[in-house]
Amino acid sequence: MNPTSTEPRKTALREAGHWLLRMQEEDVPSKELEAWCDWMASPANAAAFDDLAALWEAAGTLDSDTVLRARAARSVQPATSPSRSAPPVTAPARPLRRRSRRGWAWASAACVALAVTLAWFLIPRGAPEDPSQSFATGIGERRQITLADGSILELDAASEVRVRYHPDRRDIELRNGRAYFQVAHAPDRPFVVDAKGVLSQALGTRFSVAEHGDREVTVVVDEGRVQVSAAGDGRVRRYLATGNQRIRYSLANGLQPPQAVNAPLATAWRQGAVVYQGEPLDSVITDLNRYSRVPIRLQDPALGQLKVTGRWEVASIDRWIDGLAKALHLDVRRSEGEILLSSDEPENNPVKRPAVPPGDGAP
Repeated sequence: MNPTSTEPRKTALREAGHWLLRMQEEDVPSKELEAWCDWMASPANAAAFDDLAALWEAAGTLDSDTVLRARAARSVQPATSPSRSAPPVTAPARPLRRRSRRGWAWASAACVALAVTLAWFLIPRGAPEDPSQSFATGIGERRQITLADGSILELDAASEVRVRYHPDRRDIELRNGRAYFQVAHAPDRPFVVDAKGVLSQALGTRFSVAEHGDREVTVVVDEGRVQVSAAGDGRVRRYLATGNQRIRYSLANGLQPPQAVNAPLATAWRQGAVVYQGEPLDSVITDLNRYSRVPIRLQDPALGQLKVTGRWEVASIDRWIDGLAKALHLDVRRSEGEILLSSDEPENNPVKRPAVPPGDGAP
């Protein structure tokens, strides 16, 4: 099978993981319910949602009530179609079967017509214990927040999280950037971080989660244990990471087993520095753009595969850029609108050229 043909399925499963987690919330706004309906209008998305729901329910990751409420909401007939009757809502004995094109078209119409009914099915009665809160940082800004339960959240530059606390759980959505969590011990209220559908459940711990656009999520455990799960290739993978271990997820490779890492170095951004040990240049560029008010990009995407090793102070953005350019044999072109990095050896294949930038000092 052509690898590119699996990308839409992987994307649909990752998005389905996000929606499944969102459907468990107590405060889903009507606009988000409508967005879910629009997303479910795609047969491929709806099939991914049903398949993943069945897997999560079988694994005990998803509350059965959530599956039943979502299925019931999608099965309610629209007022303009009185001749159709809603199918009975029963617990699945096996993974859900894909509907026909005609059935999906009808389900989509029902979603659009009955957003209010969806809200009734999906939002439990009673107000949540705490309202949801959003926290964000700008370019070059870092921020520390103490949450309602005493957990401490540290945001790196250009990052955003949404926090929702409930009587029985604590949900964090990392919408952009990266964050470090010092989790208050409360075993009866799981602390779960959702980053692009990759779920990290803390088991009394300190850890960081970073997202790199839509292509990769990295979890680094500083202390304690974190269970990381994600959907891929029609199944849910789950790994347990302990102190000084890292788990990575990418669209290309899915969720990978834990690897050893120096957690203090991997989270050195908390002290205003970044440390890399064989990190791809495109990931480094993502970090650079968190601190640079002028966008930085690579002229040739192939340059992003170059490996970077070194340490830099985030406050010295120009020194950071110039150090990378010197070590990797890159040209730097600065303008008011962007900073462009290109190879100064176009006749060579830049991906094969080794590079070990010195940075500000050995890591």
